Amino acid sequence: MALSALLGLLVPILSIQLNEAKAKSLLTQFSAPGDFVLGGMFAFHSKVQYLSQDVELKTPKCSSFDITGYKRHLSMRFAIDEINNSTSLLPGVKLGYEIHNTCNNPAVANKPTMSFLSKYPNHYGVEVQCDYTNYKPRVVAVVGPGNSELSVLVARFLKFLLIPEISYASSSDKLSDRQLYPSFFRTVPSDRIQADAMVQLLSKFNWNWVATLVTDDEYGRRALQIFVQLALSKDMCVAYEAILPSDPEESKRKEELSKIADQLQRSNINATVIFAQPSSAEALLRVVLSRGITGKVWIASECWATSPIVAHIPNLARIGTIIGVAIKSGEMPGFREYVRNVVADPGRDQNSSDTSEGDEQCSDCSSLTLADFSTDTGPARFYSTFNTYKAVYVIAHALHQLLQCNATSKWCNMSREVYPWQLLEEVARVNFTINSHLVHFSKSGNPPTGYDLIYWDATTHGNHEFVSFGSYHPLQPQLNISESKIRWNTKEGKPPISRCTQECKPGQKRWLRGEHNCCFLCEDCPANYFQNKNDPHECTPCPREKWSPPQSTTCYDRAFEYLEVTDTLPINMVALTVLAMAQMAVVTGILAKHRSTPAMRFVGGFPTLSIVLSSTCLCSSFYLFVIKPTSMVCKLRQPLFFFSFTISLATLLGKTLQSSGLGWTLKRPKLRKHLVGLCILLNIAIQGLLCLVWYFWNPPSLEESTELEKTILVQCRDSSFPGYSSLLAHDFGLAAVCCLCTFMGNNSDQRNDKAAKSISFAMILILIIWTLFVPTYATSQGKFVSLFQVFAGLASIFAIFGSYYYPVCYILLFAPHMNTDAHFRCLPQNPPADSKPDAPETK
Repeated sequence: MALSALLGLLVPILSIQLNEAKAKSLLTQFSAPGDFVLGGMFAFHSKVQYLSQDVELKTPKCSSFDITGYKRHLSMRFAIDEINNSTSLLPGVKLGYEIHNTCNNPAVANKPTMSFLSKYPNHYGVEVQCDYTNYKPRVVAVVGPGNSELSVLVARFLKFLLIPEISYASSSDKLSDRQLYPSFFRTVPSDRIQADAMVQLLSKFNWNWVATLVTDDEYGRRALQIFVQLALSKDMCVAYEAILPSDPEESKRKEELSKIADQLQRSNINATVIFAQPSSAEALLRVVLSRGITGKVWIASECWATSPIVAHIPNLARIGTIIGVAIKSGEMPGFREYVRNVVADPGRDQNSSDTSEGDEQCSDCSSLTLADFSTDTGPARFYSTFNTYKAVYVIAHALHQLLQCNATSKWCNMSREVYPWQLLEEVARVNFTINSHLVHFSKSGNPPTGYDLIYWDATTHGNHEFVSFGSYHPLQPQLNISESKIRWNTKEGKPPISRCTQECKPGQKRWLRGEHNCCFLCEDCPANYFQNKNDPHECTPCPREKWSPPQSTTCYDRAFEYLEVTDTLPINMVALTVLAMAQMAVVTGILAKHRSTPAMRFVGGFPTLSIVLSSTCLCSSFYLFVIKPTSMVCKLRQPLFFFSFTISLATLLGKTLQSSGLGWTLKRPKLRKHLVGLCILLNIAIQGLLCLVWYFWNPPSLEESTELEKTILVQCRDSSFPGYSSLLAHDFGLAAVCCLCTFMGNNSDQRNDKAAKSISFAMILILIIWTLFVPTYATSQGKFVSLFQVFAGLASIFAIFGSYYYPVCYILLFAPHMNTDAHFRCLPQNPPADSKPDAPETK
């Protein structure tokens, strides 16, 4: 250690030798000699009184006897007696003790702390020297104190000589800092562990609208900070927090406590966490009881979770249910008998020579009865004493190793000098089991100790029994709860509700309302979104290959779906296609049989062959619409469909131009003769150009669509704008032009030509079919959408053959007498009278 730092802090404070009179002001309550003396610091009283007329600084007057502190000191003496009588632990070594009353007050605790640093009795100072390596204070280690604020004070003194300090109740997380408190250890968990256990307890019962009350000391302030931090991380709201008053005037203290109780009532908080010393908790709950507050839950910190002072408040059960966390404890065989002996003769072990003007021995001790110890000598576990018991055994095991004791030979090396820093190293390394409880320390000086969850069960005598209904272990930070052991003091006999708003249902996200993160509105997650437990404020989209219904908490795998030829509708379409091809074959056969008749001249040989072949190709393309789509199928089916359909429409347009007489306006006879072929070539060229632009701009492709709720639809993306639309528009325009041309002949006789009327009727049907197709196709979804195009193509084929070829076939089969030129009024072989003949060709 740095000498300058040591001298700077110790010289002004510790190098003061008290005279014999002042030395007697130390509140030594109990002491016993031994080879090694242990210091003990316990709160036999919970309050102090300062006499304002005192001129000279004296030890304040202690008041309000605390049975818990007395029990703890007994457990220390009991453990020392056990060890002194043991033949396996420190054989032949006698431990002594020097136990002081701290009165839970820093001014009182300061003096025994400084006396522990001295080499001699009746001194409370440290001699100034250059090297403290071989300095031996009067005590080798200190057990206590039981208050975090006092432990911080004591640890600051003891660290300079590296005297081990082992607290049995101080839980402030601040004491885990080894840089500030290198010699501090404890047998209880830190407040961080306690706060985590409390937050999990609140979460278990869905309480997220809570109040937190703490005492105005190191323990309370640090616990509040840690608890609020952990609560916020679990989406809990500390709706109200307050520091319990510590004003010495009782009237002012009650006034402040009344304000706190009224605020709890107004804020509709039904769960209140209290980090407080037993005396502060007692004062608060008495005020709560007097204000008529009922039906609430009070969560006790380990400081008062098993406090008999609070448990003896009359009619306490009226305020509601009290649950809390108590440090895990164990059995202490023989302790009950030890307590009975002390109660039977309370003065036999008390050091009567160390009375002082500040404390006339332990006057309250002589009036104790066995009933005062019922909490720790009855069926309940030793919640307030077992950790003191463990602390003494830690020091004993460390000394056992340092003195190189041998349990077999019952020998210890008593010639070895024991210095505090040596013992400190051994304390950090202890690892043993006592009454089935493992004892060792982390690098921060913390034990592997957890908590019992305690329920205060009211008895018929107005007292409370501490019932364990669960546990918490820091190595496996989760609660084990048996809720059936709790009897809730509410009208319904159920846990009260303490929430700002009710919890959202599964599959709903939260919209924050106000400044608190537990006050919110709920909204259902839409379809294909799910509510992620890790982020309740957002709905997470499902992956593309999954789906979910509205208000869902998970996503489900989508089923792959595509059109198959084995489905019912495709089978029907295939049947209609076969029927269409059969009727084409029949029509072709009939016309071929009567190929030299006027009827054949009426329909034309080349136009008929063109229409039959293109319609056959059109029917063949239908097969590509009813099989499982692939990339190649998607690229082939639309060009094949539209090229075939275009040839049929272009053929009819050429035939219309011939039959309506508009073709005679052409000057060259060869053009008039091959007008049908020219129409086909021209429109195929236009269709081909449009198709090339389409394939260059945005070609058809295979896609997996997720627009449907539960499936991935495997389909061709071949109906996009402008490619598909331009091909369809071109064919639609062909049909419209063809229909118009039938009404644009040169005279009335030609307008009534049967060929023109048949084609006109076919084109009107085709225009109606495709006009209905467009909105139906554009607004439909699913794997059967492509069948609309197949149906429109089939309907167009039947429209052409039904309007143009069926009447002719009927005449050929059933009215052969009408198969004459006069009936069909075939087109004249010469141009109309009002048309001028072509000029003779010159050779």
